[in-house]
Amino acid sequence: MKLFTKNGTPAVNSVAVYAGPSRIDGEDIVVIVTGLKAPKNKKTGNMVQSHIVVAKVNPLEALRTGADVSICGGCPLRPRWHDGVRYGKKPCYVNVGQAPLALWKAWKRGSIPMVTTGELAELTRGRMVRLGSYGDPAAVPPVIWYAYTRYAAGWTGYTHQSRSPKLRDVLTWCQVSADSEADAVAARRAGVGSFRVLRDGEAPLAFETVCPASAEAGKVTTCANCRMCSGIDGASVVIAAHGIGSRHVQSDKRRPLSLPVINPARAVA
Repeated sequence: MKLFTKNGTPAVNSVAVYAGPSRIDGEDIVVIVTGLKAPKNKKTGNMVQSHIVVAKVNPLEALRTGADVSICGGCPLRPRWHDGVRYGKKPCYVNVGQAPLALWKAWKRGSIPMVTTGELAELTRGRMVRLGSYGDPAAVPPVIWYAYTRYAAGWTGYTHQSRSPKLRDVLTWCQVSADSEADAVAARRAGVGSFRVLRDGEAPLAFETVCPASAEAGKVTTCANCRMCSGIDGASVVIAAHGIGSRHVQSDKRRPLSLPVINPARAVA
């Protein structure tokens, strides 16, 4: 399949960039990059998206069986229960029955070509890219993200795996997904960006900024133009609970995040 047109622009809209073991639990996962030709996300704007899905079952089945742990780890936004047939109380804003399911089905049909890391770098040259539109980027070998962002104009990304020393290398590109004020403070002290979902009654801390692409900020820009959520160079950002799972967002009961200083130039004691 031809990947580029005669003028060097992408000839395909979606490509698979990784198929192999998850760094979280070793189960097989697939990374599918889409929006190379036709970005459609109104909030993020003109950005290439990347979806991380479980290989062996479709994304909805993964939620029903708990197999989504391979791509989401211990994220508190996963469904609170599943019984193999159903799942419930999923705080995550992603509608898994839309893009993740459609892309997984297309990959299973063989409709999405696999590309090399070199081809991936060229396909995203000069573009804004998003790590983990669905799924946690920490599940994916860093070499994929190096290629994805190598020639990109910039990127956004979020991870809930910062508590794991072996996975927090993804903070090179990703914001700490902060589930409490203490998590946001820990990220600031480490010198990396954070992104926190505000529950009812919560307000931003003094150093946090309301997401400019959010409804509460008036959607004054898109993620592609804002560029505040870029991990080691990212800001401290907050957004109100939103999306299909917003009513299920609760206070995080895990221990507060503890991080070493990762970016000394930006660390705030």
